[in-house]
Amino acid sequence: MMKAPCIILQPSIKTLQALIMEINSRPLERQERICIWGSRCLFAGYLPDLTLRRRAAATVCISLDGEFQISLNDTDWISFRSALIPPMVDHSIRFSGKFCILLFMDLSSPNYESLRASNLESETDGIFISLREEEQLFSKINQILSEDSSSEEVILELLNQIPPIVKNDARMIDPRIQKIVELITTMPHEDHSAKDLAEFAGMSVSNLEHQFKKEIGIPFHSFRTWFRLKLTVYSLLHGMSHTDSAHRAGFFDSAHFTRTFRATFGLPPSEIFRSTRHLRSFIEVPASYAEA
Repeated sequence: MMKAPCIILQPSIKTLQALIMEINSRPLERQERICIWGSRCLFAGYLPDLTLRRRAAATVCISLDGEFQISLNDTDWISFRSALIPPMVDHSIRFSGKFCILLFMDLSSPNYESLRASNLESETDGIFISLREEEQLFSKINQILSEDSSSEEVILELLNQIPPIVKNDARMIDPRIQKIVELITTMPHEDHSAKDLAEFAGMSVSNLEHQFKKEIGIPFHSFRTWFRLKLTVYSLLHGMSHTDSAHRAGFFDSAHFTRTFRATFGLPPSEIFRSTRHLRSFIEVPASYAEA
């Protein structure tokens, strides 16, 4: 009895090319993350399309896969892979189900001023499209997303390399400003006024405001707000209730935290910290707070 011939089908070049294109077009499986350090916050993950909204923080929006679309009026849409959106600018973004990167920066941050200054030529209706630092941003953010080290020093070093690079000297030149930072970080629940802090440090109010901005990079009230946000997020991610987390960080209640979070980032905390999201996190807090 004769055996049936064995026929081997060789895929055509076009078929192989189609398979390669399909593989390359598949989105990478990336771990969602949130990192808050200094006066910056990095969120990497999936979000629904954003309708017209504004936020107090400046925002860099980045797409690692394809393009997003942004509109200032929900009618005219601009495609982009990187964009800088100044504070208090109403805008909508279409993520189309893709993995997104949002980097938030305090308005007073030198990081924001430096990035804005280097992209003045790319301004379109008040926003900045296709940033000059785009390739650097892609590279550094991919490094952060692929970093599996548990070393906080390694993570912080990578985060501080997100352009523009601003060297932050950890050593306080003025010991009076060091005293104020320690007071805010050890007693975040206290609402010290500029006058209170100036008297505590033995300075005039005007000198305090000038020196604090010079040493820290942002005004003291912005520093306190970012610090309270960091502490609350840290506690939430470590199992504490919304109310207890908010009180511990110095907010009046969870509603006060929610309003501040939404005003700063343009999103409610429930969108970021929903139970179905498994976030890896890096929150820069004092060791004494982390150990409590």
